[in-house]
Amino acid sequence: MYSKAHQALDYALTLTYGSCEETFKLLPYFRYVMEQQSLGTITDIQCMEDNKFLYFFMAIVASIIGFWRCIRLVIVVDSTFLKGRCRGTVFLATTQVDNKQAYLIAFGYGDPKNNTYWEWFLDCLKGALGHIKDLVFISDRHLSIEAGIASVFPYATHTICAWHFSENIRKCFHRKDVGQIMFGAAKSY
Repeated sequence: MYSKAHQALDYALTLTYGSCEETFKLLPYFRYVMEQQSLGTITDIQCMEDNKFLYFFMAIVASIIGFWRCIRLVIVVDSTFLKGRCRGTVFLATTQVDNKQAYLIAFGYGDPKNNTYWEWFLDCLKGALGHIKDLVFISDRHLSIEAGIASVFPYATHTICAWHFSENIRKCFHRKDVGQIMFGAAKSY
């Protein structure tokens, strides 16, 4: 029963919004409109030789200006998997404002089957933000993120996320309180 309901939902979504393939074909038009309507917005689309979609990057001009005017020079990069009709991965570059809220700088979409995506994404980010002295990156310990930061931002400092670090400590010592103490110390710093 669930299978039929799920198929009906997929069919209704395809009728309403089109297939994922049709949607990705509209990305160049979306890119053009964004760049025309929001001057200074930076986008990039990477395709394979057969013109098949590979990666997408966008940094909206308001986010870039906001980063330069009032944000700390600390960038958190991470990704999350999409599990809906259009599978793939969303990549994010964010920072934190003074009231402890996340501030989106740029985002991208792609299929991270190879490790070149992070280098491409960070190169686009560098093109959007320019050269930044004393920049700090925070991420999980993903090797392709480390390699991308070292390649594109060789003078930037790269550190591990306090939450990931506290989870590693908790697993190593097999005690919940050790991870909580470490995370509390990192937050107070």
